[in-house]
Amino acid sequence: MGCSEIMRNLGELIMNNKLVTFLSVALFAFVITVIALAVSNNNNASDLDDCRAEVSRLMALTSTAAPTVAPVTTTTLIPDTTTLTSSPLS
Repeated sequence: MGCSEIMRNLGELIMNNKLVTFLSVALFAFVITVIALAVSNNNNASDLDDCRAEVSRLMALTSTAAPTVAPVTTTTLIPDTTTLTSSPLS
């Protein structure tokens, strides 16, 4: 069995099973795409962690304090609603 006969048999196998061949190629492309996306997502997560660390470092270095607001207390005067009346006994 020579190399040309093996290649001819392989060609016949592929041509007789076009759907299986197409699905195999599509599956291979899908696997490669999933791997590429996983690597990209890992890089993005690493970049996000680096950015968060940089923001934390910069926030720790700031010399200006956050403005503070003093609490305001208000007092409300309640008017006296009682009236002086003379008693009937006097």
